[in-house]
Amino acid sequence: MSQKARVAVVHPGMGLGGSESPVLWTLEALKKDYDVTLITTGKIDLARLNTYYGTSLVTDDFSIQYAPLPMGLRSTAKFVGLKGSFFQRYVRRVASEFDVLISCYGPMDFGRRGIQMIADFAFVEEWRFSLHPGVRSWNRWWYGRSPIRRVYLTLCAMVSGASADGWKRNLTLANSDWSANLMRQKFGVESQTLYPPVEDDFPQVPFSERENGFICLGRISPEKRVDAIIEILSRVRQRGHNIHLHILGGLDDSPYGTMVKSLADQNRDWVFLEGWAIGDGKKKLLASHRYGIHGRENEPFGIAVGEMVNAGCIVFVPKGGGQVEIVNHPALVFQDDADAVDKIDAVLRSNAEQENLCQHLRQSANRFSPASFQAQIHQAVKDFLKEGTEA
Repeated sequence: MSQKARVAVVHPGMGLGGSESPVLWTLEALKKDYDVTLITTGKIDLARLNTYYGTSLVTDDFSIQYAPLPMGLRSTAKFVGLKGSFFQRYVRRVASEFDVLISCYGPMDFGRRGIQMIADFAFVEEWRFSLHPGVRSWNRWWYGRSPIRRVYLTLCAMVSGASADGWKRNLTLANSDWSANLMRQKFGVESQTLYPPVEDDFPQVPFSERENGFICLGRISPEKRVDAIIEILSRVRQRGHNIHLHILGGLDDSPYGTMVKSLADQNRDWVFLEGWAIGDGKKKLLASHRYGIHGRENEPFGIAVGEMVNAGCIVFVPKGGGQVEIVNHPALVFQDDADAVDKIDAVLRSNAEQENLCQHLRQSANRFSPASFQAQIHQAVKDFLKEGTEA
């Protein structure tokens, strides 16, 4: 019996965000045929991750290697770039122990050819504000082009030990055609599009039996523009629509979190802060509502958008990003907040349009299933190992 190939799945920290979903489903896809190791930092709550992402992993399915961090960085949520540099240095050090390494959170120089998934473009410093303008007012003091920032980035580069272009040798898997196009335009790197896995086992509730309300799903942070969503739907209500909004996401005590909480309190008769919703509770809430809305511009993909679509919601998204590929309909893509109000108003007034959009989204949803993702990542690893053998 031949020995299984050793595969490392690499992610800097397993929380409850969009980039963690491909990690869990990659482990699911490879656990039977490969000797799989997850390399990460910090402890992981596997039961909670399974519940949140719909996987069924057990501790015997894979090994875990925890990359060590300096003591001062272990317990802080700050200095993400520096922590990532120490993490990358560790991965390069252990790379020789594996037949293939897969970075599930952006480019990584393994010191040799590997596989990398492009989840977002936070690694492109000059795009931080142009792609995510919602970050400006809250974080420019740190992320702006200051001497302190330049020194910090130089330190990160020194710590990681990675070459500037080493990651370009990797097989690149982009999470949308939009992301693949940006990789080509910015870096001249060709990518294969691999849509992330999106849960698809939601309760089947007829559209007519659902509540006439909206879901906003995901992390509550400035770039998600949750405050703008509340304002948009407030203006829709002013046009005579008795709608409400459930906001599903963690709320912290940051200035932005405080502002969102204040807005929700001011509109408590129709805006409901649900906190982190996971498992069956989240599925039932999504499947019991007619509509969804997303606020982040230039979202590279949008796991939350995919989940709402798979749950049977009619979902409205801003222009730009992979989220447009998910809904794939002009009636659901708004150019600005005023256009969002107009387009939501038009859909809410037309039962025929609602029926057409539901049918359209049902046909589109099967592109974003865990089964499709698992089949494609399994094939990608198989082809990668075959390529290495032939070389």
